[in-house]
Amino acid sequence: MANFIVVINKGEVQHHEHRLRLTFTQRTTVVETTDTLFPMNIFDLRPYDQLINNVDVNETELFDVIGEIVNFSEVHTQNQGGISRKFMNIELEDDERKKLSATFWGEFVDEIIPHLLSANNQPIIVVMQLIKAHKYQDSCSMRNTWNA
Repeated sequence: MANFIVVINKGEVQHHEHRLRLTFTQRTTVVETTDTLFPMNIFDLRPYDQLINNVDVNETELFDVIGEIVNFSEVHTQNQGGISRKFMNIELEDDERKKLSATFWGEFVDEIIPHLLSANNQPIIVVMQLIKAHKYQDSCSMRNTWNA
């Protein structure tokens, strides 16, 4: 990468736990690497225990979750400021049978519905990337951001 800016990682949404972040400009260039020593792990998966127990859950941080959809609600609509947005609640389960609540928003609802309706008793496994935790009273649920 070339022609980027390094700034302190603070703000409303933190994409990563690192204290610094890279900001791209119009002059930033990125070239793909084939270096076998370069880490290619693109996921920041969180264990369900950490999220269920609200351990170090930061509502401004983005992270990833994987799980099987074991339950889902009907599609709802929320109107806010004259804008209508679709959402649906789901329940995810990990390989240890621990469960998390999550909410799908926006276009992702339209994309997931056909899979949910045609699953024919087959498991539907999802990887949610760039999601946020949402704390309410003593529970924590996940939600997609920017239709990611």
